[in-house]
Amino acid sequence: MPGCRRWKKQPTSLRTITGDDLRCAGVGTAKLEPRERQATVVDVIVSEQRPLGFDIVLGIHAIRRLGGMFLDRHGGVQLGPLHAPVCAAADEGICVEGAEFVATYEPTLRSWKAAWKWANGRSPGTLDNTKEEYPPAAAARAAYEKELETWIHNGWLVPYDEQNQSTDLSNGRHPTRKGEVRPVLDFRELNGHIDTFTANSDVCASKLREWRRRGTNVSILDLRRAYLQIRVEESLWSYQTVMLHGRRYCLTRLGFGLNVAPSIMKAVVDKVLSLAPEVSKGSSAYLDDIFVDESVVSARVVSKHLAQYGLESKSAESVWEGARVLGLQVWGEHDILRWKRGNEVAEPPKKLARRSVFSYCGELVGHYPVCGWLRVASAFVKREANSATSRWDEPIHGDRIPRHLDEIACQLKERDPAQGRWDTSGTAARMWVDASALALGVALEVNGAIVEDGTRLRPDEARHFNMAELDAVIKGLNLALTWKMKTVELMTDSATVHRWIEDGLSGKPRLKTKAANEMLIRRRVETVLALVREYELTLTVTLVRSADNKADKLTRVPSRWIA
Repeated sequence: MPGCRRWKKQPTSLRTITGDDLRCAGVGTAKLEPRERQATVVDVIVSEQRPLGFDIVLGIHAIRRLGGMFLDRHGGVQLGPLHAPVCAAADEGICVEGAEFVATYEPTLRSWKAAWKWANGRSPGTLDNTKEEYPPAAAARAAYEKELETWIHNGWLVPYDEQNQSTDLSNGRHPTRKGEVRPVLDFRELNGHIDTFTANSDVCASKLREWRRRGTNVSILDLRRAYLQIRVEESLWSYQTVMLHGRRYCLTRLGFGLNVAPSIMKAVVDKVLSLAPEVSKGSSAYLDDIFVDESVVSARVVSKHLAQYGLESKSAESVWEGARVLGLQVWGEHDILRWKRGNEVAEPPKKLARRSVFSYCGELVGHYPVCGWLRVASAFVKREANSATSRWDEPIHGDRIPRHLDEIACQLKERDPAQGRWDTSGTAARMWVDASALALGVALEVNGAIVEDGTRLRPDEARHFNMAELDAVIKGLNLALTWKMKTVELMTDSATVHRWIEDGLSGKPRLKTKAANEMLIRRRVETVLALVREYELTLTVTLVRSADNKADKLTRVPSRWIA
């Protein structure tokens, strides 16, 4: 028992390989620290007598935590991966660094370790948050505590060691919250001391476009408990502590809710995928979701490659057979892939405030590529909520907004526009554009299917429709360029805009207009021509009837809403 200081009495017995019972005194945890290796914490069973005459017997769990055990022909034992020095030499340069973090791969442990960078280069010392727990619902308490026990068993939560942790940080407490059975630390105060950089805010939409161009022979890999696979630098453990049954534990892994965690996860996964050319070419990651083009590389090869660098994934899911991809449900049907909303839409909130209206409308359109009439309807209701309130949590009175939300919910039950064809190919597209007094609308059509649409409400202004139509043309071309289109047929129901763009493309020396905003019109037409030249687009313009314009529904709400 001298080798284990943290243990408690508990009647326990073991059956030895000789068939005898071994009476034990209790259970606890011990820190194992091989020579020139990182220490690891394991669960132990404490005995008053030596088991089989040995001071310590390592079980499978401990051997796995130590990186494995190898026995040579001379009886020598090596802990950790075989020929670890050779692996270390090969992988010692693997390090990724961002503006707010550093992550390094440790080949002897086959795992990644990360450390965040403090804002202004200074740690905060003691954190002021002293709330120990946000109690979960009574029905979830058992599952919640079982999950935390799993974390302790796996060494993700270790007892707080005041002797080895910085004493000036010992008051930093982070309460836990419960969402299903995922304990989440309250990182709000800590996040205030870590800078984050969100320049790539549109990365989800970009990934969707990229993945939809991969064809139909694709699979999705999901990392198993992704954040918990990334270890945190030990000096930072005391900034993420929890209380459980009156005892403080440190989270030794990356915590969900830490503002820098997504950046770390993205950098690590992208780095690992880049280490093998075939894997890099045939896969693409969004945080812990990895999209695999099976025509280039098999999901099995990608999964094996990830495991080689300490990232364990779940079994691959064939998208053709049905899978969730970035929150969308995707499946194969009649030689194509189709998608729809990944979750059922809830009923509109009963108590309305600006915050609840924005939250509900955000759920309706989310990051879905196509939403049709729902885009302009939800945007219109949000504008109404803004007009009806001056604060986020101010109650909304009257029946106008509730009536509009109920009408939207009723229409969604009949026909949800958030659906369509998933797979997209080619560089030729039709771009439908329209404008009304209320909004601008654009819809990109490829191979007969609308692959993405967009709406923007117009500000309250007196600019002419034709100016707004030109703005819609520019936004539509920008959308086509994000899809890397080279041949675009512009579909408009404005005869004036059709003539302006046609004249510009044909090289006529002067724009003919008697409008008061002639210079602004010229500037917009020149912007269109500049995009054509810069990106070497083949652009044609087609005049269609308003009734046939597929962008028309993106610009209108029921007339009774405006009356």
